Amino acid sequence: MILVFGGTTEGKCVAKTLDELDIQYYYSTKTKVEYIGKGIPIFGEMTTTLLEAFCKKQNITHIINASHPFAIQLHQTIANISLELPLIRFQRKHSPKTLHRLVSYVDTFEEAIHHFNKNHYQSLLALSGVQTIIKLKMYWKTYPTWFRILDRDSSRVIATATNFPKTHLLFGYPQTKNEEIALFTKIAPEVIFTKESGNNGKLEEKIQAALAVNIPIVILKKPEISNRYLCVDTADELNKLVT
Repeated sequence: MILVFGGTTEGKCVAKTLDELDIQYYYSTKTKVEYIGKGIPIFGEMTTTLLEAFCKKQNITHIINASHPFAIQLHQTIANISLELPLIRFQRKHSPKTLHRLVSYVDTFEEAIHHFNKNHYQSLLALSGVQTIIKLKMYWKTYPTWFRILDRDSSRVIATATNFPKTHLLFGYPQTKNEEIALFTKIAPEVIFTKESGNNGKLEEKIQAALAVNIPIVILKKPEISNRYLCVDTADELNKLVT
């Protein structure tokens, strides 16, 4: 039995691969989601202790982490288990970093805010998700800021809890380059902030749109993960590790 951490496009790819191989698995997500597949869906957060107990009870042979690149706590929780199980990281593809005077990469939110202030940016469009609103509060309490978040009740609850102005919330997903250009032109921020979310997060489209309208874009680098993980990004590579 395999335990998959999904809730992403990569998670769906893993589920499809395991379904085709007729391998039994649990499909775990943080919250309850609509799931179509042969696996057993479960949801809820796990501590390392709970994860170890679950793996022992369900005779888990492999853990496949196909969660979001920025699910830092989950990545570490899985890496911290003491069980000698193969830990597979099924990750999304990332393009090489863009070298351009308008494109900057930072390691932390604090570094991002320092960069905004150093360059005297006085308005911001953040495409980094609802969980990052609180991280950038020191900036948006002073300067006009817009956040694009997912159009769902759970995101609205998180945004409301931060006291972020509702009038500056935008709802939707990453778009094509031309659609992003239209948004950037409409909002006309002095700087754009996003995360290194890979091809599925349409990072390249965001960068190219920002360059097209001559707006600086600051990108939070994807976090490093434990070297315990065997990292793959194709179904064929995954197939070899689980069969």
